[in-house]
Amino acid sequence: MNMKKTFILLLMSIFIFGISGIFAQNNVPKNLQKSKNNPANYRDKDGHELIFNIKDSKDTLVYMVIHYNDKLILKDSVKPVSKGKFVFKGTDRYDDGMYSLVSMDKKLYLNFILDNNQHFTYNLDTTMDVNNFSVVNSPENAEMLRFQKKTAQASKDASDWAKKRKEFEDAGNTDSANVYKEKLTNINNEMTEFIDDLIAKNPDFLFSKMQKSYKNIDIPEYKKEDGEPDYQKQAAYYRLHYWDNFDLADHRFIYIPSFDPKMKDYFLKLLYHQESDTINKYIDIFLKKTEKDTFMYHYCCDWLSYNFETSKVIGHDAVFYHIAMTNQMAGKCYWLDEDVLAKYQKRTARLAPILIGKIAPELFIPDTTLSDDMRNWHSSYRMSKPYTILWFYDPDCPTCKKESKKLREVYDSLETIGKRNFDVYAIANDADIDRWKKYVKENNYPWLQVGGNKGNLDYLEYFNIYEMGNPAMFIMDNKDHSIILNKRIEMSNIPQFLEEYEKIEEAKRKGE
Repeated sequence: MNMKKTFILLLMSIFIFGISGIFAQNNVPKNLQKSKNNPANYRDKDGHELIFNIKDSKDTLVYMVIHYNDKLILKDSVKPVSKGKFVFKGTDRYDDGMYSLVSMDKKLYLNFILDNNQHFTYNLDTTMDVNNFSVVNSPENAEMLRFQKKTAQASKDASDWAKKRKEFEDAGNTDSANVYKEKLTNINNEMTEFIDDLIAKNPDFLFSKMQKSYKNIDIPEYKKEDGEPDYQKQAAYYRLHYWDNFDLADHRFIYIPSFDPKMKDYFLKLLYHQESDTINKYIDIFLKKTEKDTFMYHYCCDWLSYNFETSKVIGHDAVFYHIAMTNQMAGKCYWLDEDVLAKYQKRTARLAPILIGKIAPELFIPDTTLSDDMRNWHSSYRMSKPYTILWFYDPDCPTCKKESKKLREVYDSLETIGKRNFDVYAIANDADIDRWKKYVKENNYPWLQVGGNKGNLDYLEYFNIYEMGNPAMFIMDNKDHSIILNKRIEMSNIPQFLEEYEKIEEAKRKGE
C-alpha cells in the first residue's frame, strides 16, 4: 500500500486557519514548564527582541500566542512603539515552538517559529500576501516564508489548472484535459521534491521537522500466499512505524499544531479498540522514544495516563495500570510529589485484583437467612452455567432497581429460548437487613441473592465497590473463574458480549 499525499494536502492548510473566540489567558501549565531541574530542556536565557513591522496596521495592541495541544495560549501582548511597529523585548527566552501573531480583533497575521535565535525582524502587511513579507536574521523563519511563498504560487496554479481541466473535460476535449491533468501531477511532484529538499538541507529546523511529520508512511505491499493483499501485516507495519516521521525526542513538537491530532489519531482511534496488551506494547515503544527529552516524556506520559484512566472503554483500566506501573510507580516521573505518587499507589492497588484476566476470588456469602449454617452460605464458584455475573447492588438505589429489572428481562428472554449461558450472583450492599429482605421478597428475582454485609472476605473492598459505587457488574468465565468484564454495560448487550468473547477465545485457540 503506497500512501502518498495529494497536492491539496501538500499545500499545508495549517498556515491558513482562523482564530476563533478568546485564546486561553494563561501559560503552559506550571507542571510542564521548563526549569533547571529539567536539564534536557534548560538553556541559559539570553533574552528576546522580536520586531514586527506591519504596514498599514491600525492595531493599538497585538497578541503573541503559542500552539499547545489543540489550543492557542496567550504568551504576550504589546502596544505599538510607532505606527505599525510592534516590539516584544525582554530578558527571558520564550519556549521554542510555533507561534502566531494576532491582531487586536483576533485576526491571524502570521505564523512563525521561535528557536535558538530570538532576535529578528519580520516585515509584513495587512493584505496577508506572503509575497510582500520578509524576515531578517532568522534563517528558520526565512525558510518557512520561502515555503509559504512557494505554496501560495502552487496553490494558485493548481486552482487555475483544475478549472481548465474541468472545462475541457466538460467540453469532451480529452487531449487538452490531459495536458492540465499532467500539469497538476507535475506541480504535485515539484512540491514533494521542494519539501524533501527543505527537510534534507536543514533537518534540525523545527519547521523542517514539522514538514517531515506531515508525510505519510509508505507501507510495503505485503501479500498472502494466494497473492491477495495481507491487510493484517500492513496494519501491523503502520502501527509500528506510525511515528517514523516524528522526532519524539524533541519537545518542541508539543508546540506545533500537528502533534496533538496525531496523538489522538494514534491512541484514541487507531489503537483505541485493540486489546490492552497490544495497546501497552505500542505505548512502551512510543514512550521509550520520548525518554531522551524529559520534557517530552513528561508531557506524553501525563497525556496517556489521563486519557486511559478516564476512558470508558472496557479494558482501558488495564492500559492505565500498565502505564502507571511502568512509569509513575517505577520512579521515572521525577515531577510527581509524594501526595500524587500516593494517589497512584492507591489507584493501582485497587485496580490490580479486578483487571480483566485476573482470577476472581471465591466468595462465600449468606442468603437472606443470614444463618451461620454454612449450608446457607453460597459460593460464587459453584454455579451451573459457563459464566457468572457478579451483580453488586443497593436495594434502595433507583439505578440498581432499574438495571436489575433490565437484567431480569435478558435473563428471562434467554431462559425462554433455552440459551441462557450465565448465572447471576447478586450481592446486596445494604446495612438495613430488613429492607434488603423485603426487596428480595417483593421482586422474587430468579437468581441467587446474597448479602447482609457478611462474607469470607471484604468483597466491597476487594471489588472496589466503595469507589465504583452501586450498581457494579463483573462477569466471570467459570472454567477458570477469570474476570472477563469488570464494568457495567447495557444489559441488552450481555448476550452479544458473551458471543464476541467466545469468538475471540475460539480464534486464540486456533492461533488466528
